[in-house]
Amino acid sequence: MVSSYEANHLDAYSEIRLVIGDGECFYRSFIFSYLEQVIDRQDTDEEHRLLDVVERMSVQHANLGWNSEFSRTSREMHNCLTVVACRHSFTQCFKELIEKVMRWKGTESTSSCRKEELLQFFSTYDETQDIFAFLRLLVAIHICSHSEDYVPNIPEVDQGNCSLEVWCFEQVIPARVDADHVMLVALATALEVPLRAESFQQGYARDIYTGPGFPRPSVTLLYTGNHYNIIYPRAPSAESSSHQASKREDPADQSSSHQASQREEPAGQS
Repeated sequence: MVSSYEANHLDAYSEIRLVIGDGECFYRSFIFSYLEQVIDRQDTDEEHRLLDVVERMSVQHANLGWNSEFSRTSREMHNCLTVVACRHSFTQCFKELIEKVMRWKGTESTSSCRKEELLQFFSTYDETQDIFAFLRLLVAIHICSHSEDYVPNIPEVDQGNCSLEVWCFEQVIPARVDADHVMLVALATALEVPLRAESFQQGYARDIYTGPGFPRPSVTLLYTGNHYNIIYPRAPSAESSSHQASKREDPADQSSSHQASQREEPAGQS
């Protein structure tokens, strides 16, 4: 059970969506919050842009030549190598999710109905584990393809204790391993999705990635000690009723998805 955490003392935010803490909270929060906004757009520009990103990732993966290194890698990395070897399968799962979003948008349905479909999809780990595996692999490929940007921020690699590839195989690719700042930057940059992290502990907000300079759905997360929840910025012209913070349902909790279907979408949602 996830305890309630109110964000009503942050004037800039009106709502919070609690996310289960299972080691995938960052990846789950990021992609759910992003798609929740994409699903409300009239066009499908973002979906096609994401599919282009997937194609670029495939080229970067081939350039890394990881497949040729499999036979020379230690046996304890077997599970990570299995993920890398199954890249095509995970990539296909991600493409299918993006295609689902486009189909949902193409039907005669309300915004709340489309978002309920998205919530249902993210309500079980069985449905989403391949999506998280894809995102983790995307992060690893991006980091290794732009090593000059990331090595200085990874002490183990910068000090020569291990290679960047080994670090990714141990810290990025395995399921349910918590993400740190390096992974946040890599995923947001790879997908070119603006990301902002609020932290009560540090008392200030941090822009992880500010985007390419033109309007695009952005993600705002609340960091509370190795855990991320989704928070929603207050709309500029919010009604007075929106000043009352409300709790959204957990996109990884089956019981929550049932409650969400009976709840009216709160005012001020982007």
